[in-house]
Amino acid sequence: MRPFGAFALCLALWAAIVLSDPGAARAGAWTRTRGEGLVIATTARRASPLGALTGGVADSEANISQIYLEYGLTDALTVGARAYAEFSFAAPDRSAASLGGFLRQRVWQDGNGGIASVQAGYDQPVDSLLGGSFALADPGAVPEAHLAGLYGRGWGGLGSSSFLSTGAAWHWRGDGFDDELRLEATGGHAWSRSWMGILSLFGLIPLGPDTDASLKISPSVAHTIWPTGVPHARRPHRKPNPPTVQLGVSYDLLNRGDGLGISVSIWRRF
Repeated sequence: MRPFGAFALCLALWAAIVLSDPGAARAGAWTRTRGEGLVIATTARRASPLGALTGGVADSEANISQIYLEYGLTDALTVGARAYAEFSFAAPDRSAASLGGFLRQRVWQDGNGGIASVQAGYDQPVDSLLGGSFALADPGAVPEAHLAGLYGRGWGGLGSSSFLSTGAAWHWRGDGFDDELRLEATGGHAWSRSWMGILSLFGLIPLGPDTDASLKISPSVAHTIWPTGVPHARRPHRKPNPPTVQLGVSYDLLNRGDGLGISVSIWRRF
């Protein structure tokens, strides 16, 4: 794969799989290069009816903020962390907040764009530490541990790239709540180094009566803001590190009363 195509593919992968649905998504099978990291800030709002997104009265709504970090310990092992908060003015008892982390280990790579990894992680609710508006936090926000199998494949050439990523994860839920099986599939195409289109599907299969089944569809578009002009005089050999901005929407096909979600994300490597 050409260097340009490989970079565009990597950019598309992280923007798509990490950001498309901040409440449901995990990263894909790809691991980060040793010593390189990524930070992502996301804000999102989900509301029903549609007019509630622009200030109308909401029957159902949620406001989401998330900060996501990951870092390559080795080329095959990535460590990550996440801080997540969701607050609903319409139903404060559905609010939730958590802190979590994970390890992702690459276990197979074919040299032609295919890769497989396993991932293990844990999320801990922190509602009680925040107090205030989170005093009535969602009683379903419980400790969770997950174990996932991930597979991805990329194609690139002639200044563009495409990818497909799939994953299946078993989620253990504490406090006696039923476990869940979560599935994801994401495909995307970067037609230049600045623009990409992405489509994701996220499925949740409850292993008991405590949770409703879910199937979210999430299209999005991402734009990388490359620098213009001549290199900086003091750092002429410094590689550019442009931010990427992603705009997306999401909709749960099985729970239409949750309404439409919109999200804005900004990520940057370090």
